[in-house]
Amino acid sequence: MKDRYNREINYLRISVTDRCNLRCVYCMPAEGITYKQPKDILSFEQIYKIVKASVSLGIEKIRITGGEPLVRKDLPLLIAQLKSIEGLKEICLTTNGVYLGEYARALKKAGVDRINISLDSLIPEKFQRITRGGSLETVLTGIDSALAAGFPSLKINMVLLNNFNTNEILDFAKLTKGKPLEVRFIEYMPTGLHGFCGDGFNVNYSSYEEVFFSAQEVKDICASLGELMPIESDKAATAKTFKIKGFLGSVGFISAISKPFCASCNKLRLTSDGRLRNCLHSAKSIDFKKASDGAEEALSALIKDAVYLKPQSHNLSDFSVKEKGLSLTPVGIDTENFSMCQIGG
Repeated sequence: MKDRYNREINYLRISVTDRCNLRCVYCMPAEGITYKQPKDILSFEQIYKIVKASVSLGIEKIRITGGEPLVRKDLPLLIAQLKSIEGLKEICLTTNGVYLGEYARALKKAGVDRINISLDSLIPEKFQRITRGGSLETVLTGIDSALAAGFPSLKINMVLLNNFNTNEILDFAKLTKGKPLEVRFIEYMPTGLHGFCGDGFNVNYSSYEEVFFSAQEVKDICASLGELMPIESDKAATAKTFKIKGFLGSVGFISAISKPFCASCNKLRLTSDGRLRNCLHSAKSIDFKKASDGAEEALSALIKDAVYLKPQSHNLSDFSVKEKGLSLTPVGIDTENFSMCQIGG
């Protein structure tokens, strides 16, 4: 299934809930959001029908996201249903790790192939501050539980916030020395910081330029631990991945701002209330909820429309992160109904 720019679209991210048990500063306001009512959220049956239609058109990989997906009741049941769809090659899940210790074995049994864990600090006080109440110990226990459950490797996603967690880069990289982890360093995208300025950690961001820390800078720091040996990956992969010589795991660098990878983007995103987005940084979407109660042919037609309308690139390239100060307010992107916790990243 190709779009107008000859990109192969084979990856669907599915938000199964807009609810989350944390309040990360770059994702959700401290007071939370107005959650969708249960009747407005896609049912497991509707999600199954949308995925089945998508796979018939060429979707090969899905990722379950939220909010926090593990707050959705009976999630392993949905995963087991989706695993039965012929032609679906991979089911992944992104979580904040809070409930991972409880669900790791059930997720593995249901058919999850890979897990990503969002983790932005290894210092308990900082972790609690950035998540507004999270327990680092609980997340680290969840990571160990997932490895014990049989997941051969886990990805750790760290969002870079200059002068807040960038002094922990080497500590994160060292996590890969003795464990089969891939630590991925992600450039912060200008989606708004919710009440994080002047929080007591000597950070008082007044411009996007002050928040930004490039993937190349991280790569240079990681190189101090040893030779970075490139790992070949799929051309649509968002991370450039390397193994530090002598380390068991790997490190990855995601440069969505400094080196955009829109030319190889292969994703569609389904929100928890049934709207299909063809670009993370756009509020434009197609309503699939009503169509999911009808025939598969109608769903297939809408999916083709979404693929056809997929933009050539996001417009975050309008930002010049090294040449001028920029507002923390998301300028240059569609902000209507835009909340990372509702889209699933």
